[in-house]
Amino acid sequence: MPESGRLLIIDDDQDFCADLAAVFSARMDTGVAFDGPSGLAELGRKGADVVLLDLDFGPGRAHGLEILERILEHEDPPAVIILSGSREMQMVVEAIKLGAFHYVVKPADVSQLDNLIRQALKIRFGRYEVKAFQEEVGRLTGNFIAGDDKTFALLERIEKVAPTDTTVLITGESGTGKEMIARRIHDVSARRAKPMICLNCGAVPPELIESEIFGHAKGAFTGAVAMRVGKMELAGEGDLFLDEIGESPIPFQVKLLRAIGENVLVRLGEHREVPVTARVLAATSEDLEEAVSEGRFREALYYRLDRYRIQVPPLRERRGDIEPLALHFLGTYCKEFHKQIDRFSPAVLARFMSDPWPGNVRQLRNLIEAAVIDCEGSVISLGDIRTRGRPRRAAGGGTLNYKEAMEDFQREFFRVRLTETGGNVTRAAANCGMARQQFQKKLSKLGISSQEFKAP
Repeated sequence: MPESGRLLIIDDDQDFCADLAAVFSARMDTGVAFDGPSGLAELGRKGADVVLLDLDFGPGRAHGLEILERILEHEDPPAVIILSGSREMQMVVEAIKLGAFHYVVKPADVSQLDNLIRQALKIRFGRYEVKAFQEEVGRLTGNFIAGDDKTFALLERIEKVAPTDTTVLITGESGTGKEMIARRIHDVSARRAKPMICLNCGAVPPELIESEIFGHAKGAFTGAVAMRVGKMELAGEGDLFLDEIGESPIPFQVKLLRAIGENVLVRLGEHREVPVTARVLAATSEDLEEAVSEGRFREALYYRLDRYRIQVPPLRERRGDIEPLALHFLGTYCKEFHKQIDRFSPAVLARFMSDPWPGNVRQLRNLIEAAVIDCEGSVISLGDIRTRGRPRRAAGGGTLNYKEAMEDFQREFFRVRLTETGGNVTRAAANCGMARQQFQKKLSKLGISSQEFKAP
């Protein structure tokens, strides 16, 4: 029984087309065209999910790059795998920049083509699932961008704790979206009509943080020319979000513990107790248990904050969020920079799905912002993602050093080998002339998971 998806082969070698059609038509709907215009007409009539496109149709005929551009102009273009000769690598590079998914050098290895087609279908059908469930996701998440089961599980925990007055501790790596979690808690709670006041404890000098949170009396210290109400008091019956609570000084922690435990605060320079009703939401990228054991964080405050914990997984562990987030950021920055960019190329989406994202959502957002600035067409291609998923250097920051350049090369090399074998580590290692254990160790060092390359 053929699997879902339609394959279109556009190549002037009729015997080659017939051989491939015989192989793939057993499991998927397959069409064939022997020149560019016929291929475009076939695509217009019946559509396709994946196209195998030859680059060279001979003298006097439309070049494969021209056909590729026409294919990618479709509202919902298929993934295009380029078929090229060994002397056409410069044109292959141009094709990838235009938005081709991948390439295969002739004579094509059928198993390699099969793996690439499966990968392309996996990504394409994943996009369809995102679109199909968009309304349901919107209903469940509001403005919260989500597409992964782990994130939906987080949202369920948020729904449970939001109606309560319980203090919440939000933990996770830097850039995972802890503040978004806090805002979601506030937005779906009965406190949503009240203020949500935020403070990053790591961004405030230790000698000023008590004044920021609790306020101060006139003359409490040099420069205190007037009485000031602190953020905890300003939050009223709303929420106070303390980001990077692990970086706060010990004296402040002592006073915060009393304020949370007794629902009162004392402004600096005063003795009068002020009642407070704000709920405290705290976040940290630190290991607070370790900070407690090292004496950098008050144990009693840790247990007071940790009454209900929400652990936010890193982006590499919730890959279902990557494409919805990427599309959201694309729309945001296109609007900000007044650009008309329709989409990401399939190759870019494949890169996004395989990158380790050490900087998490913040890194993805920054990468797309820079790509939107650099992109000169209507599709963001690999040529616009020059840093391969790592943060761009600041202007004037220089080029990659030798070690960084070698890591980039190796990362791309191993990705190609895994793509060719459909994530089979043993075969990929053999193709590289390496022992499996050595190959696996390299993948781990480069932050590559072979699971991302396996067929669905």
